[in-house]
Amino acid sequence: MAEIPGEQPGHALIFGSGSIGDGCLVRIHSRCLYGDALESDDCDCGPELTLSMDMIHAERGGVLIYLEQEGRGAGLSSKARGYRLSQNENLDTFASFERLGYDPDSRHYRDAAITLKALGLTTVRLLTNNPDKIAHLTGEGLCVQHVPLLTVPRSRRARRYLTAKRERRGHALPRTWWLCRIADGLLAAVFVGVASIVGAGLADGLAGVTGLAHHGSLSAAAALLVGHLGWSRTRLLRARFRLFCSGVSGLRLT
Repeated sequence: MAEIPGEQPGHALIFGSGSIGDGCLVRIHSRCLYGDALESDDCDCGPELTLSMDMIHAERGGVLIYLEQEGRGAGLSSKARGYRLSQNENLDTFASFERLGYDPDSRHYRDAAITLKALGLTTVRLLTNNPDKIAHLTGEGLCVQHVPLLTVPRSRRARRYLTAKRERRGHALPRTWWLCRIADGLLAAVFVGVASIVGAGLADGLAGVTGLAHHGSLSAAAALLVGHLGWSRTRLLRARFRLFCSGVSGLRLT
């Protein structure tokens, strides 16, 4: 772990059994108490952090830069005021920040770029949808490959927030989420199919050992058991699937 000094400080967490090298996955994440710790459904911060960590672990290494930039740099108290105004007057948080006299986004990522270079990196694969992050890193001399970080919004407010990020700040986000939902559904269907086949095989084996008649309910119970034990352990598989999808996605920032 490395400390990041500056007016917007933070920490760099390095993951992997060996030293990291060029082309590793990097996530630059701004602290969000509501999303990261309280699991709020009103934003995508928590799901983005979770997916980023899963992707980094799926590749067995990478860097998480966690910056003290609560409320897009405005601070937690200002963010809370903005949230209250957004809810009371049905505004997106960018509009509520402007109404309150705050900068809609006062963050910068120069210190993060300097830290990455201090780690010996010249090329990174950046997990982001934010063009400002790419601009700041390339402005500091880093070569950046954009890796889309798509998380399906979990509420109507989250969908509105993502729409505002796309329209107001140019984030690389889809207009609709049905393709992401289909992709997630296909992965789940494949998993259910595999669990059913394994469950049927276990039921056949149990019936052969015990001499009991093979009933469909036994296969179903075995499949449910396999599914319950296996689904929670497929986060890395799902992360690899997301990395594959990001490789064929048309959402690219340059």
